[in-house]
Amino acid sequence: MRLKIDDQEVEAVPGTTVKEAARAAGIMIPGLCDHPDLEPYGGCRLCLVEIEGMRGYPSSCTLPASEGMVVRTKTPALLDLRRGILEMLLSEHPSSCLVCERRGECDEIREAMRKVPETMGCRYCPKDERCELQETAEQIGIERVDLPRISPEKEMVRSPFFDRDSNLCILCGRCIRACDARGLGVISFVFRGFDSGIGTAFGKPLEEVGCRFCGACVDVCPTGALAERRGRWAGTAQCVVTTTCPYCSSNCQIGLEVAEGKLLRARPEGSRLCVRGRFGLEFVERKRLRRPLLRKGERLVEVSWDVALDFAAKGLAEHKGGDFALFSSGCLTNEALILAQRLARDVMEGEAVADERASRFRREVLTDGPLLVVGDLAETNPALELELRKASPVVVSPLKTLLARKAALWLRPPPGEEAAVLLAISSALQCRKDDSEDISGSDEIQRAASLLQGATIIVGPDSAPGVAEAARRLANAAKGGLCLVGRNCNSQGAVSLGLDRGYFEAARRLLQGDLKAAYLVGSNPARASPEMVEPLSRLDFLVVQDLFLTESAEQADVVLPASSFSEIDGTFTASDGGLLAVRHSVSPEGSRPDWEILAELGRRMGGQGFELPSSDEVQKRMQLPQEEMPSACLPQGEEAKAKASGSFLLMEGPFVFDFGSGTRTSKVFDLQYLTRDRRVEMNPKDAAKAGLASGDEVFIETDKESIEARVRVSGRVPVGVLRIPGRKSRITGAEVRRDA
Repeated sequence: MRLKIDDQEVEAVPGTTVKEAARAAGIMIPGLCDHPDLEPYGGCRLCLVEIEGMRGYPSSCTLPASEGMVVRTKTPALLDLRRGILEMLLSEHPSSCLVCERRGECDEIREAMRKVPETMGCRYCPKDERCELQETAEQIGIERVDLPRISPEKEMVRSPFFDRDSNLCILCGRCIRACDARGLGVISFVFRGFDSGIGTAFGKPLEEVGCRFCGACVDVCPTGALAERRGRWAGTAQCVVTTTCPYCSSNCQIGLEVAEGKLLRARPEGSRLCVRGRFGLEFVERKRLRRPLLRKGERLVEVSWDVALDFAAKGLAEHKGGDFALFSSGCLTNEALILAQRLARDVMEGEAVADERASRFRREVLTDGPLLVVGDLAETNPALELELRKASPVVVSPLKTLLARKAALWLRPPPGEEAAVLLAISSALQCRKDDSEDISGSDEIQRAASLLQGATIIVGPDSAPGVAEAARRLANAAKGGLCLVGRNCNSQGAVSLGLDRGYFEAARRLLQGDLKAAYLVGSNPARASPEMVEPLSRLDFLVVQDLFLTESAEQADVVLPASSFSEIDGTFTASDGGLLAVRHSVSPEGSRPDWEILAELGRRMGGQGFELPSSDEVQKRMQLPQEEMPSACLPQGEEAKAKASGSFLLMEGPFVFDFGSGTRTSKVFDLQYLTRDRRVEMNPKDAAKAGLASGDEVFIETDKESIEARVRVSGRVPVGVLRIPGRKSRITGAEVRRDA
């Protein structure tokens, strides 16, 4: 359709708002409450326009464009109206710098000004030169504010990752709508009149009202009211490097803001980031290894790269064959995984393995048909979980997960019985197909079967191996597809190379002492499974390649410092088999890329084809398999069986504020704060029966350990079940005691 805006002919698609049509044509209409990622709101009233033949001044961000519409955006009446509205906004906002005749002339003393505890103007604000209110004031052309400052001073609130300064808030409501869009709604407008603001129920801290600290509110805030503490005073970025998040297999695209060779902060690039991708990248600069380490006696001492690589090459050469295994992970780039496999197979005559599972699928078509989801994707793969909500899937989970709240049908089996439910649905589907009169199963099972013809079965990385096999059988019965969601950012790459196939056997041999030498690349088994410490210490020779001096590295003979994702170029493999770019944004300080270390070791050990000058050359010479690996790659690990002893069933599983072994997240201050106390979720009925309340300290006794934790009363868990964050998904019997 065609319309006219300020005498300019504009074409727009049906459903476009007037403001969107104007923006597409290069006509800028001011506004502070609208945002491309949020539903139109029309609250700030700065985007008012005149429409020929229409009374009043409608807001352009909520008004749909129509054929033949004539729009005016810059009439004298509109300009006066906008200036008046903006002046009222600024009467409750520090505005001295916006109307100062000498603004921009105080750069030399800006840093000293920012040490003032109260924000009195733009130069005192952490968002100076990145503030939409500054841009809007300049666009509208406001020169003075005659109204007196009427807003009372409010105390700044410190939350994990960011600060909330209500003195800078313009009550646009963006943060509330962003939180609602994530399905949480933990903040809202509070109070009235001059006391109006944005807060939580009963003024509780964000961490106590269910906030997941995804940062969506910070990303949409037009002023400095919500300001990330990391890089708070770092100013504007000199460049933004788009790369791929180094955590889960959702593979979100993130923008790394860089200035003077330093990483300032991260921001979403067309993705909906979780707390890890948005705020959890602090690890790239904390407690990093900068020089190789060599064991001398009981100590690890710093040595040069040549000394360390020569010693590693010599030690590994003495342990070729079946006594050796290389343990990698899906945290590595494809280039590193390819060279790790070649080094282990062709030079060491052993094997390279990784604790991974994944299957290929196209995310964009997942929501086109019926779905069944097993596992808590909100904790493991938050961005994927957000996408699946709109599909209203069938959910199988003992927990009332965020996805279960949006489910078309929620099946709630006892913990550990998820596979049985999937097999029951398979049987019901088979009976329907055979027109059998003996259709067994509950009404819920029958309803699920009726919803799942041609469905895709999605299995989260926190599910037990038996669930994956049951899901395969259900997918076959439904004549649908199977989607095994990977744990790590490059789980798909590791599985494509077949590194998952021998992991459990290699881990068993390590535990039993059958291995004599090992090479750990991006893997920290001693932290993930403390029982691995002793077997690692018994090895004749151990090389560890990592970013940090990890618990596994402390047992090593040689430790090689690897570069982080922000310091390398390479690729990850997406869920559909395509390649995602990993781009360096800062230079490494003493460390080297994983692929480069592996290539150099291969050369020093006499391997062929390791003369590779760049990661691009690795990709050119050593292509990843284009076909998906055969389905035999389903994991064959030990099932986490529930034990009969104990008054409760204790579920351990993943937590959004932690990841994997916790090696990287433990280096992020506020993630440490959020996980400082282990919280055990308990059903309100169980808590009332035991006389417990949220925050009470208890001891969870299992057959293997005693876990100190604080109670969190939650309807998310069923009666008789406890849920606690853990690095392994397992179910066991437990008792609850108040004292040790």
